[in-house]
Amino acid sequence: MSFQASLERRLAERRARTGLIPWLQAILQAPALDRELAAGIRPSASPAHQLRADHLMRRRVRRRIANALNRAVADAPQPERHVTSQAPICREAVRRCSEQIRDLANQVATMQNPPIRGLAIAFQLAFDGRGALFFQPDMRDGPERLANTLDAAHRALRVSADL
Repeated sequence: MSFQASLERRLAERRARTGLIPWLQAILQAPALDRELAAGIRPSASPAHQLRADHLMRRRVRRRIANALNRAVADAPQPERHVTSQAPICREAVRRCSEQIRDLANQVATMQNPPIRGLAIAFQLAFDGRGALFFQPDMRDGPERLANTLDAAHRALRVSADL
């Protein structure tokens, strides 16, 4: 049995044991759980944290994160679209950090059993419109903020490799 098949089987078993309330919490409180996992709280802190961590570990979700990060790099040199429902990326910051963003996307998509803290940081980076990847009109330190967030994600993903 492959590692991925084994992981999927364990996740399905854990889902069956947890019940409906933790599942609802994991769905409804996903942004707060992501912030806590990115800050370093252990997935075992609660059933909802564990379910959210399990979700982030799925290969499909990790590919979604990687695709969003790579799409930001591809969109950065393009002219801005005028009317869209998406939060605008911080184009200057993304252009300056494009190599680190591509590297993070590759790590997220290809690592075997990546540390959850790194995945949570990458997920927030890719999808939280208030995050460092996105344009914030009140902030002047976009490139530095993005570089620091990318550094934190890379460090968090390296933890298991260093041990």
